[in-house]
Amino acid sequence: MSGDRPATARAAIGSTPAGAILEVAGLTRRFGGVIAVNDVSFGIVAGTVTGLIGPNGSGKSTLFRLISAEMPAHSGEVRLRGQPITRRSASEVNRLGLGRTFQLSRLYPAMTATENLVAVTRGEAKHALERAAASLDFVGLTAVADEFAANLSYGQQKLLEFARVLVNDPDVILLDEPFAGVNPVMEERMVAHIHALRDRGKTFLITDHEIRLIMALCSRLIVLDHGELLADGDPATVRADARVIDAYFGT
Repeated sequence: MSGDRPATARAAIGSTPAGAILEVAGLTRRFGGVIAVNDVSFGIVAGTVTGLIGPNGSGKSTLFRLISAEMPAHSGEVRLRGQPITRRSASEVNRLGLGRTFQLSRLYPAMTATENLVAVTRGEAKHALERAAASLDFVGLTAVADEFAANLSYGQQKLLEFARVLVNDPDVILLDEPFAGVNPVMEERMVAHIHALRDRGKTFLITDHEIRLIMALCSRLIVLDHGELLADGDPATVRADARVIDAYFGT
């Protein structure tokens, strides 16, 4: 696909702004003869909310796994605050300040909401309960702190997964389908939490199919198609891009 783009468009796509906290440089991942992510590069400035969108099968989930070091790249590099993290383990990357949620729940259903957070809290054990309580309070789940995760509503489980990421205070947060299946009230709560954390300097990269929410929430959109960077810019510019309309919006 990249050969079809005008040279000027290629130069504008995937640029790394000065002072980027997260940098993706030439990231490539293959599965047999299929290239899932092909030479993807971009950078994200601290304290911003960026959306990663694209059709099903465009490489979004693979890119998330590469950035968070859950999967090795065949080539390219990811840098966090200028430090290469591509060849580190996922747990090391998490300790360096990058956290993420998952599309499919990874909560422990037979544990309470508090226990789910304590189980992943790093640092001194004596502070784990305090940090868990603070995270639950931030997302509005204090009332269900002692409830088993399995008994929470779907929306509450989404908020609990969000709180579980926050408990270790990451600087960069990757959210994988945070709005999928969530009712409008929970959507509003999640958006408010993201805005509040952004105002504190946290950085977000979000992938979701709720385009209405992504357009309103994000100051920048990165679009993937067939594993390649198709467009990169503010929501209005991306929404008007003929290639994006053809590949993603279909109108």
